[in-house]
Amino acid sequence: MIAFLIALAVLLAIGVPIFISLGLSSLLLWILEYQSVDFIMIFQKMFTGMDNFTLMAIPFFMLAGELMNTGGLSRRLVGFAQKTLGWIHGGLGFTTVLSSMLIAAILGSASASAAMIGMVMIPEMVQRGYRKDYAAALVASSGAIGPIIPPSIPLIIYGVIAQQSITKLFAAGYIPGLLMGALFMGYNYIHAKKNNYPAESVPTLKEFVVAFARAFLTLLLPVIIMGGILSGIFTPTEAGVVAVAYAFFIGVIVYREIKIPDIPAIFLRAAKSSAMILMVMAVASYLSWILTMQRIPQMVSRMIVEQSAGAVTFLIVVNILMIILGMFLDAVSALTITTPVLLPAALALKVDPVVFGVMLAVNLSIGVLTPPVGLNLYVTAGIAKIGLVKISRAVVPFIMLIILILMVMIVFPRAFVF
Repeated sequence: MIAFLIALAVLLAIGVPIFISLGLSSLLLWILEYQSVDFIMIFQKMFTGMDNFTLMAIPFFMLAGELMNTGGLSRRLVGFAQKTLGWIHGGLGFTTVLSSMLIAAILGSASASAAMIGMVMIPEMVQRGYRKDYAAALVASSGAIGPIIPPSIPLIIYGVIAQQSITKLFAAGYIPGLLMGALFMGYNYIHAKKNNYPAESVPTLKEFVVAFARAFLTLLLPVIIMGGILSGIFTPTEAGVVAVAYAFFIGVIVYREIKIPDIPAIFLRAAKSSAMILMVMAVASYLSWILTMQRIPQMVSRMIVEQSAGAVTFLIVVNILMIILGMFLDAVSALTITTPVLLPAALALKVDPVVFGVMLAVNLSIGVLTPPVGLNLYVTAGIAKIGLVKISRAVVPFIMLIILILMVMIVFPRAFVF
């Protein structure tokens, strides 16, 4: 296992793509143990890992996000959010957080949410007197809510690996997601008062109704998705299909902002995003099989249970480990590597597997805000045209708020399960 970790670290350090790094490191782990290579078995295990109906939700939700962005749906959500909370002190900051939460309920992607909101809100906030670093940090941090509020791609991946109900994971994801949004809004209000950031004008009833009417069909999408899943009308995968069909209909037929020549490029962008995630999942399936064959999860679980003072101590150690891993790995990679190893120990300590999965997802949302891999930092720093160091300092308060939520989850885990 040590050889695997060293090989993985070296390959990542020299810039080898994550799925190749995982594959080569896994291959090394097998060769060191059995002194042979069975490529037929490797490809069979990779294929078996991908042969899962639930994983089909990932490309569908990716495509729904691309359709939504191209079809003007996100712009209407921002307009509605601005009329709803923009009149409070630091109103554009409130608009940013609320817009991110609404988009998160459709996309489930941190970087896509940050990019969509950042292009609209960062220039607007800077023009209204907000500091560039704060505006970029707020957008980056609000985008981190994306993988928490359902539909959440990290929760889908965890559910597949841990063999847990995606519906239960989605339901449990709402509480920390909404809590993140509320804490970010609270911090924004304090920061806005301190720096005298302006409030927008109070909308008239007519302006609010118009903004709501423009966004109404978009606001229906998360209601349809989660309403259908929680009521049992359709599965998460089927919900992805419904989201695609709905976003396509709204963008092409109703709003008419998606033109027929745009469709191939939309499908190509969604395919590329999905392929990056699914390639990692394929290689991780092979890694998971190797770890199981060598009984590494059982050994790690036994060692943790014997050395741990209890579930609270275990969860604290896990959270520290995941924060460190999140600095160097994306959420998908970190989950695929750690879940098979850590979940048996969590179950042995009677930690609820649903709460454990949501906790990992919340923890790994910090990873998009920390260098060197923090994708949201690069996205928003590029939009705001500021340095990485400057924005990294500005996101620290938001990271501390996410850590506060993790502490609450450790102490009161049952509060996060319906």
